[in-house]
Amino acid sequence: MGSFHLFILLLTFISLFVHCSPSPIVQATIHQGSKTYYNCTRNTTFTSHSGYRSNLKTLLDWLSSNATNNARFYNTTVASEDSADTVYGSFLCSSEITPKQCQHCVIQATKRISSLCAMAKEAIVWYLLCYVRYSDRRFFSIVEESPKLSFMNDQDYVGNVGLFNNIVWDMMNDLRSEAASASNKLADKSVNITEKHKVYGYAWCLPYLSKDNCSWCLSDCIAEIPTGCCRGKSGGRIIYPSCGVRYELYPFHQSNSRNASNSPSPFASPGIDDIRAGKRKQNTLTIIMIVVPIVVLLVLLALGCCCFLHRKETKNQHDILKESFGNDSTTLESLRFELAKIEAATNRFAKENMIGKGGFGEVYRGILSGGQEIAVKRLTGSSRQGAVEFKNEVEVIAKLQHRNLVRLLGFCLEDEEKILIYEYVPNKSLDYFLLDTNKRRLLSWSERMKIIGGIARGILYLHEDSCLRIIHRDLKPSNVLLDSIMNPKISDFGMARIVVADEIEESTGRIVGTYGYMSPEYAMYGQFSVKSDVFSFGVMVLEIINGKRKGGSVESESIVDIRRHAWTKWTEQTPLELLDPNIGGPYSREEVIKCIHIGLLCVQEDPNDRPTMATVVYYLNSTSVNLPDPREPGYFKRNIKDNKTTIRELDNVSDSIYDITLTKFFPR
Repeated sequence: MGSFHLFILLLTFISLFVHCSPSPIVQATIHQGSKTYYNCTRNTTFTSHSGYRSNLKTLLDWLSSNATNNARFYNTTVASEDSADTVYGSFLCSSEITPKQCQHCVIQATKRISSLCAMAKEAIVWYLLCYVRYSDRRFFSIVEESPKLSFMNDQDYVGNVGLFNNIVWDMMNDLRSEAASASNKLADKSVNITEKHKVYGYAWCLPYLSKDNCSWCLSDCIAEIPTGCCRGKSGGRIIYPSCGVRYELYPFHQSNSRNASNSPSPFASPGIDDIRAGKRKQNTLTIIMIVVPIVVLLVLLALGCCCFLHRKETKNQHDILKESFGNDSTTLESLRFELAKIEAATNRFAKENMIGKGGFGEVYRGILSGGQEIAVKRLTGSSRQGAVEFKNEVEVIAKLQHRNLVRLLGFCLEDEEKILIYEYVPNKSLDYFLLDTNKRRLLSWSERMKIIGGIARGILYLHEDSCLRIIHRDLKPSNVLLDSIMNPKISDFGMARIVVADEIEESTGRIVGTYGYMSPEYAMYGQFSVKSDVFSFGVMVLEIINGKRKGGSVESESIVDIRRHAWTKWTEQTPLELLDPNIGGPYSREEVIKCIHIGLLCVQEDPNDRPTMATVVYYLNSTSVNLPDPREPGYFKRNIKDNKTTIRELDNVSDSIYDITLTKFFPR
């Protein structure tokens, strides 16, 4: 648990203690003043001469000046070259007050927030008519439920409490649906309890929330009524930063029939006018004399715990990085994202943001506070292999930069989470196009050539041009992503291996990857090299030309493998019959035949017969080159190594990991 969450938990305990004392009015997890409620919500501060302070002053001035524009709600940002100094802010006024009242309230709140939270990087102040908040993080469009205010009436409901609670519950859920669907995100109504008595309700959300997010926020608000605030009370109110609800036995909110200046504000505390002044004063003095010393002591204890846990948490994160990445931990620290930032970008890993799911976890689309789109790969916590692949992928991709490789933006190791953050690639994967007949028609020959050439350049960079020599080991269409202009980007380096230049052999304890794209020597004996990636590339080239996925199928006599099919057409001297009949637009016969030729050279059984990726790129770019004749591909069904060893049947084996005892690299 983070220090901030523990701090809120302790303050909640304090507030419950206060509630048990004679106070008839307020149950709150934040500080209170005279008709003012505030919270400096995070234990982070800025210095008196920092850029953040200057930007904050500008932001509060902007909020005050824009309160004159008849706006009930307004949000703005004061940016800086140093992103750490950027400030985000907003205000919200009650729907029943005049523009003049809103302006006055916001001006007072901006002044008050500066004095109440003088050095805090994040704060919120509630008045009876409005609230103002600011933060160093972009909270716009995010559902936030903390800090919160909760009020309840002193009086219990007199009558059938069970029936009353059910009526309130149904009414509030109706208001939730109405407010979420309303353009202004407001709703109010009344419901009969008896023939002579009604209960009145009101619900609101921030205008920028989507329908689903508004409904989600109000649902959590409503859930507080019977559990944490007001069960059986004649009135109550829950206020979150993003939404709020209220119910009363009197018409506190009548939008069209009452003068706005005379209407109780939706931010006002319920039941205050019903309390006798003498009793209130006496109760207040009692609270001050008994509770305040205890509260001060508990707050000091909470702050001490927070400081200790923050130091421990920081040390633990450093230890995790050092344990996982060794000497690279200092360099990789700059790529580390906070979990809260990722949750905000993905709306807490919402299902509607999920764009993919694989063996090691799920992939979500997210938007950072600056508007940048990202792809978030969340590894499953229960997977032993996930931790290995996570460490491997960060180490590999952090050191690679190429237009045909997906770019790693960062990672997160926090609260048992293992998360990788990539650039967002909008056109999904090559697999997505090859599996769909209609999508496949969108791939013209020129685009297929661009994809083939881009994949080849990306693999060449891994093998020869980067600071490391990388063998990917799991090249397949689902690991080739396509950007907005159909440029291919190789992804998923969880299986990749870094090898030392000129090293030709190494041992491994397992085979990883996808059958059909594995070379025969690797699938059967664990022997892999850069020529293993060349084989996978050759299978993909033939699939891109043919437009069908056959390389990834489990091979049997009843299934025609793409390599066998291509070899048959080649030997029958009808190679163009391999071309996808649904291909759109013109194409070059010579280019198609050359690509089939290259694909067959890459999938030859003997790795020594296969070209290097440098040679492949040369073949693709050359208009006048004589390619060597290809030999028959490996099918995993024949005998190799001078026919002394029989290769295992793969009829009942699919994507999996297979234990072996020996691995050797073949020379390049």
